[in-house]
Amino acid sequence: MKHTPFVYLFLIFCMLSTSLHSQNLKEKISDNFTLLSKYPQEKLYLHLDKPYYAAGERIYWKGYLINAISHIPYTGSNFIYIELVSSDDRIQNRYKIKRKNGSFYGSITLPPDIPAGEYYLRAYTQWMMNAGDAYFYYHKLRIGNSLDRSIQSSIHYEEGEGQCTVTVRFTDEQNKPLPDVRVENRIISARKTEKHYLRRTNANGEIGFNIPLIGDMGDSRTIEVTFADGPYQYDRTFHVPLLGNRKQEFALSFFPEGGDLLDGCNQRVAFKAQQPDGNCCDLQGYLLNDSGDTISTVQTEHDGMGVFSFTPSAGEKYQVTASRNGSFYRRFSLPEVKSGGIQLSVYHRKGTVRYNLLKARHTQWQDTLYLVGHTRGIPNVFIPLTAKKTFGQFNDSELQEGITELLLVDNSGTVLSRRLIFEAPEELVNFEMPSLPPLAQRRKLVELPLCITDKKGNPVETSLSVSLTDRNVITPDSLTDHIRASFLLMSDLKGYINNPGYYFSERALRTGYHMELLLLTHGWSRFSHTDISQLPTVRIDYLMETKQVIGGKVTKLFGGVAKDCPVVLFAPKLKLTSVTNTDEKGCFAFEDIDYSDMVTFVAQAKSKAGRATVTLKIDSITYTQPAHPFPVTSENEKKFDGYDQIVRDIHQNEEGMQVVRLREVTVTASERQSAYRSYAEFSDSQYSGKLLEQLKQSVGSGSAFDLLGRLPRTQIVGYDLNIFGCKSSPVFLIDEMQCVSEEGAMILTNIDASAVENIELLRPESATLHFGSEAIGGAVVVVLKPGTRLGGSSPGLSLFTKQGYYESAEFYHPVYETSEPKENDKPDIRTTVYWNPNLQTDENGRAVIRFYTPDNLIDPHLIIEGVTANGYLLRVEE
Repeated sequence: MKHTPFVYLFLIFCMLSTSLHSQNLKEKISDNFTLLSKYPQEKLYLHLDKPYYAAGERIYWKGYLINAISHIPYTGSNFIYIELVSSDDRIQNRYKIKRKNGSFYGSITLPPDIPAGEYYLRAYTQWMMNAGDAYFYYHKLRIGNSLDRSIQSSIHYEEGEGQCTVTVRFTDEQNKPLPDVRVENRIISARKTEKHYLRRTNANGEIGFNIPLIGDMGDSRTIEVTFADGPYQYDRTFHVPLLGNRKQEFALSFFPEGGDLLDGCNQRVAFKAQQPDGNCCDLQGYLLNDSGDTISTVQTEHDGMGVFSFTPSAGEKYQVTASRNGSFYRRFSLPEVKSGGIQLSVYHRKGTVRYNLLKARHTQWQDTLYLVGHTRGIPNVFIPLTAKKTFGQFNDSELQEGITELLLVDNSGTVLSRRLIFEAPEELVNFEMPSLPPLAQRRKLVELPLCITDKKGNPVETSLSVSLTDRNVITPDSLTDHIRASFLLMSDLKGYINNPGYYFSERALRTGYHMELLLLTHGWSRFSHTDISQLPTVRIDYLMETKQVIGGKVTKLFGGVAKDCPVVLFAPKLKLTSVTNTDEKGCFAFEDIDYSDMVTFVAQAKSKAGRATVTLKIDSITYTQPAHPFPVTSENEKKFDGYDQIVRDIHQNEEGMQVVRLREVTVTASERQSAYRSYAEFSDSQYSGKLLEQLKQSVGSGSAFDLLGRLPRTQIVGYDLNIFGCKSSPVFLIDEMQCVSEEGAMILTNIDASAVENIELLRPESATLHFGSEAIGGAVVVVLKPGTRLGGSSPGLSLFTKQGYYESAEFYHPVYETSEPKENDKPDIRTTVYWNPNLQTDENGRAVIRFYTPDNLIDPHLIIEGVTANGYLLRVEE
């Protein structure tokens, strides 16, 4: 729902109404961050039960929504949105999730026919949309599919001179080739079709075509393959790996510490090497001056990142010549050297933050500068700097965990330079739990008591998410993102981070140094400051979704404000009827409407005098188009073959269905068959064909509701309709949409009689069999002609569909308390052995993980995550 900024900003600025001119810089900076703290920001993270999935499975998840500044898990939003998106940025499904029991959790069912490949989850709140999709949560996901056995495919690349021959082979479920099938292929680069081929498979079920190794193709390429004929449906996207000379290609980006290269300053320059597909790569080389002399060696140190130091001179140009294998060298120019400026240099080692100012050779010191620091918008550093004091240090115990932004500002508040540093999280709670026992015995009860206390021994009450998987089936990836990596690093430092979990694996000098490389090569953070003395601009286009609201605006026919006009909302599925009035701006809102799934609503507005002379517009949300945030990786089917087979066996044991995707068939008929169910067998009166056309002529240009009044055995008074002499009003069924009498009358009043194709009337004794006790006045079934838009010609009437929250299935924990289920022959094979998204510790900080072992012998891998009431991020893995 979109709104222009109004009450929120007014209240915020009222609190800061003191004259800024009378404040010193420190107070102005404090006000800047105070405003940010008053404007709530949110972060979202999803804990999944395992790292990858197969078709037919459910993705079980727990959502952690926290305040972006304090990390306290109490925000105003009570709904989150989760999208499953394919690698080509197509949204497969969007789920709206309602907070329940104080938490967000649920499951997403993967259909059996979902194509195997790379996907990702995108999650956000409506409030987060104000900041943009860069602040959303993203999670890369691999999905396999061994259930769809209709068509198997394999792809092979054979490199030649300047080009590569691609061969794709297709077989059926018995591994027999599919010959003489016409196949359409598109080579996609940067979302544009670069090449288009039509081929027929040969006797071996193969097609072949060429793609260039280098040249006009973009950095990342995909091959879209679709069957153009034959008895089957098939479509798949293959990601093209780096080929030939492209394997030697790479890009090199430079990041001088503090922002620019300064004349005469010994300065660190960080760099990052990336392949054309966006993945990092290692290289080595040399830094050269204008004359070609070597200044220093250059070499990557961690995940394609490295750093070198030198003293640049104004007017001189510098280059790095580098190679990935010592034979193929490329040259990259460094940024221009600035002849003036002052910048910030920072070293963070062993609990101490040392800072120093870098001043270009001919820059004159003028006024006092200031070192300003904040962690997630919480100010914690303010140090004056003068010509006599250009360096110093402070203890990092003054900082909070996570990323701290250090800013060099002048006395007017203008930001001159910036640096990011990271404070690793301390273990602030005691987590007690016995080691996992051997799980060799099948269908045995396992109980793991746990206790959480703070450093003073006080119990910690919190909600935990717990995942237990089998290392023999699920390969753990400790370097991927997790709750600490997401909230402390990835959500504040945008851009792709390779192996984010690595930076939390241990508190060591090497890990800290690699974190420094990461921060030197990522210049974009959650906060953007140019003049820190000025209050930031806060724009609110989307309201915080504390409850489900349906709102809109009513205007007069010629655009005037329609205030104090009645608006009626109907929801046949919910049996809801609600009335409200527009405010002075013509806006209205129906608040706190509880509904799940997709629901059809009918809204009607009238003028103050009760006439249909107004225009009604319902608020809607415009969702941003996803953009893949991860580097493209080539297919690696073998890694998931074993896992896919286990899931397939489980699916068959549970009597799941195999997938056979037949080619779509178009059926034509000489006579149109209605898509709607006919009640003619049970109806007491039916009107169609010539009889209905004669009745339409008697109505002329009247409405469909007027047409009902011309039928025998009907009586209309106002909006009240009675049939067969019943005292109660009938139920309406309009194109399979069931609604009560008044709603149906309102809809049909705004539809021309000429749009009606069929009418059936049912007496109460017949109607109650199909529509229940609500149909004690009978039923009216109306079928409209194809293409008729419900809502009709009246601008004051709107029929629309809204997405409600998603009700998902809970994780099933088998129970073997008696001999009968223990001795059941049906195998109990689980890929996720135990999942609990809401394990609650009691007032003593205690809880118990309780489950029965499956039939397969397992090597357990346990992950426990949570957020305490004061914002501490908890993670345990063993």
